[in-house]
Amino acid sequence: MDRIKLLDKQTASKIAAGEVIERPAGVLKELIENALDAGATTLNIDIEKAGKKLIRVNDNGAGMTAEDLPLAVLRHTTSKINSFEDLDRLNTFGFRGEALFSVSAISKVTIASAREGQAGSQIKVEAGKVIAQTAAPSVKGTTVEVRDLFFNTPARLKFLKSDTVERGHLLAAAEEAAMANPGVSFNVKTDGVKAYSLTAADGGEAGLRRRLAKIFGEEVEKDLIYLQDERFGLRAFISPSDKLAATRDGIFFFVNKRPVGCKILQQAVYKAYQPYRAKDRHPYAVIFMRLPADEFDVNIHPQKKEIKFINESDIFNFVYKKLSQAVLGGSGAQNISLGTTPETADSAPVAAQIPPVPPHAAELSEIINKNIGAGRPLFQVRDFEEPEKYAVNKNAAEIIYPQNARAHAAENAAGPAWWRPPYNYLGQLHNSYLVFENPAGLVLIDQHAAQERVFFEQYLNSLENKTTQKQPLMFPVSAEMPASAIENLLQWQDTLDKAGFEVSRFSPRTLLINTVPNILKFKEEDLKDFVISLAGVIGPPSKSDNSLKYRLISTMACKKSVKAGEAMGKPQAEALLQNLKNCADGLHCPHGRPTIIVLDIKEITKKFGRG
Repeated sequence: MDRIKLLDKQTASKIAAGEVIERPAGVLKELIENALDAGATTLNIDIEKAGKKLIRVNDNGAGMTAEDLPLAVLRHTTSKINSFEDLDRLNTFGFRGEALFSVSAISKVTIASAREGQAGSQIKVEAGKVIAQTAAPSVKGTTVEVRDLFFNTPARLKFLKSDTVERGHLLAAAEEAAMANPGVSFNVKTDGVKAYSLTAADGGEAGLRRRLAKIFGEEVEKDLIYLQDERFGLRAFISPSDKLAATRDGIFFFVNKRPVGCKILQQAVYKAYQPYRAKDRHPYAVIFMRLPADEFDVNIHPQKKEIKFINESDIFNFVYKKLSQAVLGGSGAQNISLGTTPETADSAPVAAQIPPVPPHAAELSEIINKNIGAGRPLFQVRDFEEPEKYAVNKNAAEIIYPQNARAHAAENAAGPAWWRPPYNYLGQLHNSYLVFENPAGLVLIDQHAAQERVFFEQYLNSLENKTTQKQPLMFPVSAEMPASAIENLLQWQDTLDKAGFEVSRFSPRTLLINTVPNILKFKEEDLKDFVISLAGVIGPPSKSDNSLKYRLISTMACKKSVKAGEAMGKPQAEALLQNLKNCADGLHCPHGRPTIIVLDIKEITKKFGRG
């Protein structure tokens, strides 16, 4: 091992830059924060080649003098603090004096700036060294150009993702800043194409809604519930319980306008939606809080991405309760599952309003779950049209069939393990569950989960057998979504094309769907919903095509399937069960949820005291 030695300044600078700047989006975030700290009310952002060629941020903030410029690119130089104690009173984004130093160490930087009424100045820095300083136009504000990012650290450049991925991260950084600062105008261009032109608005509910509508789209924004509370300066826009999305990308937290990640806040959001949320559904939640600077710490992460509160328990309970009340108020009566016990009002104000669970509900739930786990025969779809009757004798010891039913059942014994004829369709429960009786007892079918499984296997077979063809749409369907979401979806454009979806960018925030697979018949709104959901679940291109194929097909099946709450007639119900019989796995939807549960006839008999 070599002896300990002091690193040279250039190597130390590159290492420090790596802690602050991971990718082009990190540069943009730092430049935006500097502009906002300077009091800018307009930001003009230009990006070329996903930030690797150019990131330019022009602002109309306070500007800098000619004397300030050389100091701005030195390490630990800042106008934000004078002493360590100032950290407890900090109300700015940047404060460590590392942003411009780190950026200039790994790129070629030009900064032009002027204070109001004073002469302008310009400085050029390359790999951390000032190479020139000249006069510049006397225009109030600052323009920072970052070119050839990572030109002197090729290893870091090699690990960047594709331009589409990096562009998506850059746009996401701009979107977060725009949401947190509705009073600031944002004009964003990528490779000369305008992505956003957001005019300044007031900071009230109406102004924030206009800003969110421009980023999320009006279809999402119009349904969001608004709430506020003076404590912790809470303001939030959240989804109603019946408008949850297939992606968690719509959750944002801002503390004193700083976008942050925080497990405590995330847990509070998901706990508020727990009674209403399926495993694969997620809310939109844009939450703003304002706290004294000494009540939280943003210095626990080199890029200030995470935050830690002094009073985490108070924050969690407050946010959870406020969101829970808002969701309940916008969602009507709450539903509960068998076997749950309501919590106290202090820990869960929503659950406290639910009446007690029936005394034997837990036992009944246990029976249901036991039968699912055992994989015992659950129901039978019969091949004849008119269902034949069967009766239960007074001791419920055996099933008595009509004269020819046993013979018919024997003829149709081939099928999956759970197949057990005959069945009798009884109807729908709450327009969501199909109810049958069979020799095992009472059978409940989740109509959405069952049809989802059927469609999933049909689509999967079509793709694997390469029988899927494109069906051109008479008129292309446009789907509006955040620019960053479009970039995410276009990463997979070639793969989507092979699956039958021909998509193209119409504008920075509008995607056109030109064709769909011939095995699909989508309504326009369902097609939009499918594409927007897909953009949030397909993930980065580092995932395999198999992963994408599964997510693509499962999303297609989910969006096309009959929903809970929709009526189904007897012929449709029986046809669905017949199709479920032919599935490779008829007991689970593509997401792993059960399609079928059974109430055993013997256990039902015991409940009535006949056993």
